[in-house]
Amino acid sequence: MDLNILNNIREDIRNNIDVKGFIQELTNYLKNMETPKIKENENISKIDIDEDLQNYRKEGHLYLVTEDRNNEIYLCDYTEKSKIEFKEKIAKEDLLNVAKEGAMLQYKNGKYELYSKSGYDMLFEENQK
Repeated sequence: MDLNILNNIREDIRNNIDVKGFIQELTNYLKNMETPKIKENENISKIDIDEDLQNYRKEGHLYLVTEDRNNEIYLCDYTEKSKIEFKEKIAKEDLLNVAKEGAMLQYKNGKYELYSKSGYDMLFEENQK
């Protein structure tokens, strides 16, 4: 099997195949794959941080941390049993230490506070009833 890329490209040019068009089409496809606004994951829509987050922050509601990484967390409204998951940036150092996957946060007075470190346990117990 000949894996010489330059020979393959030269052969494609001889055969009048549009390599530049293919590369451009592939590039456009990959760009669209990398930057979707809404991703689907296990029937939960992820809302990008550019969306209006104030619509998702509700006073007194509990939020399950479904993912945490690089000062960002993904939250799901546990109070409303929402299928929407949204991304928040966390700046406060004390909250960064507790806003880990599986924790339950409460939105009070315009900020998130730790409600429980065992949010997954709360969810599991509720499903057992």
